[in-house]
Amino acid sequence: MLFRPARIIYTAIVLMILPTPPAYADEASDSDAQSILHMLDYVSVDYGGSVLYGKVLNEREYGEQLEFAEHAAALMKKLPEHPNQAGLILDAEKIAKNVKERSPADYVTGLAQKLRKDLIETYQVPVSPRRFPELLPALALYQQLCVPCHGPSGHGDGPRSKDLNPKPADFFNDVRMSQRSVYGLYNSISLGVSRTAMTGFSHLSDEDRWGLAFLVSNFRIPLEQIERGRKLWESRSYRGPTPDLIALTTLTGNEISSRYGEETKLVYRYLRSEPKALLTVPHATLIAASEQLDLAMKRYREGDQASAHQLAIEAYLDGFQPMEISLDAIDKPLRRNIEIEMMNIRQLIGSNAPADTVAKKIDLAKTLLRQADENLRHGNLSVAKIFLSAISILFKESLGGILVLASLMAFVVRIGQRRDRFYIYAGWGSASLLGGLTWIIATWMTELSGVIREITSGVTALIAASMLVYIGLWLYNRTHWQTWQSFNNELSDTQLRKRVLWVLALLSFCVVYRAAFEAALFYEALWVQTSTSTNAVIWSGMLTSGVLLLLMGIILFRFGLLLSGKTLFTSTSILLAMLAIIFSGQGISALQKAGIVDVSKIDFVSIPMLGVSPSSQALLTQLMVIGLLLVGYVISILRRKH
Repeated sequence: MLFRPARIIYTAIVLMILPTPPAYADEASDSDAQSILHMLDYVSVDYGGSVLYGKVLNEREYGEQLEFAEHAAALMKKLPEHPNQAGLILDAEKIAKNVKERSPADYVTGLAQKLRKDLIETYQVPVSPRRFPELLPALALYQQLCVPCHGPSGHGDGPRSKDLNPKPADFFNDVRMSQRSVYGLYNSISLGVSRTAMTGFSHLSDEDRWGLAFLVSNFRIPLEQIERGRKLWESRSYRGPTPDLIALTTLTGNEISSRYGEETKLVYRYLRSEPKALLTVPHATLIAASEQLDLAMKRYREGDQASAHQLAIEAYLDGFQPMEISLDAIDKPLRRNIEIEMMNIRQLIGSNAPADTVAKKIDLAKTLLRQADENLRHGNLSVAKIFLSAISILFKESLGGILVLASLMAFVVRIGQRRDRFYIYAGWGSASLLGGLTWIIATWMTELSGVIREITSGVTALIAASMLVYIGLWLYNRTHWQTWQSFNNELSDTQLRKRVLWVLALLSFCVVYRAAFEAALFYEALWVQTSTSTNAVIWSGMLTSGVLLLLMGIILFRFGLLLSGKTLFTSTSILLAMLAIIFSGQGISALQKAGIVDVSKIDFVSIPMLGVSPSSQALLTQLMVIGLLLVGYVISILRRKH
């Protein structure tokens, strides 16, 4: 009977996954703060159109502005207690008082914008999307939901507009739109606008609402201005400020012009039409990581432990991990320290540690992220470092796979079953194609989150580990000379032979797909972080690494053919067992990064290439695989004696 370890490994993994109990947040404060910001935005934009030199120009519009200002002041008192709350209430009442007294529009607008900024900073209100918006799906939504009122081009001249009072917003009104932020538009889409036909679209996903907000914010911008902004952004001569997502969503066109000038405004317009272009700045995702940590701290203080833990995971996977390659080449100890601190944050949140303890760790991580930001901003990757990085990515990710493939090929050829190489070819060939397809989808069609990346990596590693244990013990069980003599007779069993070959195909697929998947995403990150002039260097590094791996595979394959049957079976069995131990540790580590498996840190060395990490779950899994292999070897030896 063939030995079957896979179920035992899977059972062990399931037992080690310790679910975190769900937590539920009281989101009243977020809702109230968002409503206040929404009303302040309208006061800052529309108050000037209702009052001039102390006289009311439009009674209905002025009444709305007064109502917004007074309601914002009332809601401010309902927010959670905070040392700055009293000052915010006074400022809100001051705005309501000035609106009531018909003060100059510029003065009221300035007060409203300042209060909006202070409110965001005090209560850490989320004012940017968690992921870069997709504008193509947003355009389809606009055609479906917005055209009847706002018209196909956004002039406010849709089929229903003639029956509406007030008229729908004209997104080509440059004076008004220059006073609006993307976040203000997002609030209007989410909450609607009172006393108008504009209802809230809260049923849409957060991503869809942000996409619509980015889309309509740029309707009036000519394509030539967006193209000028693109050239400025990509130019080495651009010396303007580097925006992050918060700046991109909260600053109005007028604020950008007055603070930074017209060139920077063109850059902002381009980035709002192509938000993912922010990723072309090496340190952009580090900024996003800091923002995610701030939001995680806010959720944790509110009692939403599950959301805080997820945000901390996303801060690491989507914010910091893409920068690891470049940072490794500039300051490897700093990269390691950030990785450790961000893991500590996830562990503290998962263990329900005191909020102040978590806050201190987050402050430390943000300090390290700022340091990394500075290093990436001022440090340059030399051609030599880019070349070595390109070599190491493919070599590290594919070394285990090439060892497995060479060993399996030598085994199949050595036993005289050359025709069965097709199964191994089919396994690694389909894995290579699927890995390339995954890269294409992740790069050009949709954004593949860090959580999905790590889950995919972890699951394929654990499946490969199971197959390695299976094949390793199966081979070791046939190293005795008597079983070797009867081996060809055993393979004459067609059903058994096919089962073994399908296992070899699945194993080939898993080890190659995991390598192709990981390498493609790391190369994508390296391309983003370097200029186009170094593309040839990256390709040269990839080619060099591929040649080295191919040579290693050929040498191992040829060497395997020279060995006796017993020696080949024994050495291949031991090699596959070692790789099973490595893959099992790497698989658990990947699932820990994705938040699927808990992290219990222990004082131990970290050797990622060998799957060794300082966590009890990863080490316990490797020890269980070692124990399983030892049991299998002992059983095999006892069978030979009897």
